[in-house]
Amino acid sequence: MKNKLLCMLLAALMLVSLFAACADKGEGEQSTASAETEEGNVYDQALSQISADWGEEDFCVLGRNDAANSVTEIHREETSTDPLEDAVYRRNMALSEMCNLNYLTSLVGTEEVTNKISNDIRSGSNEYAIAMPNMVHAGNMATQNMLVDFKDMAHIDLDADWWDQGTAAMNVAGKNFWMNSDINFLAHDVTFLTLFSKVMAEKQGIESLYETVENHEWTLDVFAAYIKKVSADLDGNGKYDEADSYGLIGTSTMGYNMFYASNLKFVGCDAEGEPYLALTDSDLLKATDLLEKLLDMLYTGNSTYIVAAGKEKNAMNMFSNNQGLFYVECASYIVNLRNMSDDFGVLPLPKYNEAQENYSTYVHGISSTMVIPQGSKNFEEMSKVIETMAILSGKMVKPTYYDLVLKRKTVRDEDSAGMLDIIFSNRTYDLASYYDKIGLMHVFQNAVDSKNPSFASNYTKAASKAERELRKIVGKLEDTN
Repeated sequence: MKNKLLCMLLAALMLVSLFAACADKGEGEQSTASAETEEGNVYDQALSQISADWGEEDFCVLGRNDAANSVTEIHREETSTDPLEDAVYRRNMALSEMCNLNYLTSLVGTEEVTNKISNDIRSGSNEYAIAMPNMVHAGNMATQNMLVDFKDMAHIDLDADWWDQGTAAMNVAGKNFWMNSDINFLAHDVTFLTLFSKVMAEKQGIESLYETVENHEWTLDVFAAYIKKVSADLDGNGKYDEADSYGLIGTSTMGYNMFYASNLKFVGCDAEGEPYLALTDSDLLKATDLLEKLLDMLYTGNSTYIVAAGKEKNAMNMFSNNQGLFYVECASYIVNLRNMSDDFGVLPLPKYNEAQENYSTYVHGISSTMVIPQGSKNFEEMSKVIETMAILSGKMVKPTYYDLVLKRKTVRDEDSAGMLDIIFSNRTYDLASYYDKIGLMHVFQNAVDSKNPSFASNYTKAASKAERELRKIVGKLEDTN
């Protein structure tokens, strides 16, 4: 945790770090400074329009201590040689100085967050200003009337670049009870994408994959055709296993990945914030066709290798050894490939077809998301503090995050940086992932796992119950203060 004395002693240093690009950086860090400089005017202008004063009091963020980068995104007590940790530290120090507050963090297990917020509200202690639970817990807290609507926070601009537009669109009952932003980069970490081996692509005569994406030609059919070109029993033992070569290496989430990449979702929200079952009759036909193509891609021939749940590092090691043309995983795994000796690139997940307007990306439910507890105080000033924290994160943390996930030794692939912009700008969220009681989230994935082509009939059976549960959830959210 931070203490006030440390904040005051280092305030000047942090402001220098904030408003000046870092000179005298090593070669591998220059891209971060450049990114801050290029974006600086936008963020500096936004910061100049906010003046928050928390009265030198504690501003405590409740976070999780057991979920990947859930600690790093909010908590750092001192400077660090790790660029991302240091960026978070500098962000926290700048926030403390600019908003006249004592920045604190309280870190507990994932399952404890809801109870901590509940007890804080009942006791009236107002200990936690904001919290960072996972998606499911955020949804449950909202239906238990524990959370404040972000739209009631006067100085938060949810249309700004530092706020995630996928979560902004989930204005259930016209309200936003949870939001993602540049603060919680764990959401970036668990955003799925496609990596490709440049060595294997060259061997296969595959060129201009980045242009294929930019021309909106990166589709499931193109993806599958490339995958089908690669299959090799490298050790000659007559069976295909982790010692061999494939067109695609993936994990047990391929059903989720491709369903959402095809711009499908189970529950949507209209412009008035009214949730609805989103799969139309034409969507069911599309999902059925998607499932047929996936089953062929995953299970016909020996061009795809899917590792079992819990074996994700095996897939990473295979890709590192150039055993896969494509590798589908979440963004956090890019960092683990920094020692891969050969070049790789980043692509979004493919669209269903060229008629689909945008690439669409699935975010795993382990993702953190910001909530504001009902027990919080001084919402006028708090809205300024939260907005300042989001802007500072966009200015200081996000560029470093980009640099870190793309850096391999001192090489930065600027084309892949552009791909990350596409990926992170088109993340999709489904209310079904926040509320298991709806009972739809796993229907398509289960069909992929069981090789069962009867998705439409299974969905139809589950839809009536899902509609009833959805109405209950909406009713609770509408009644929230």
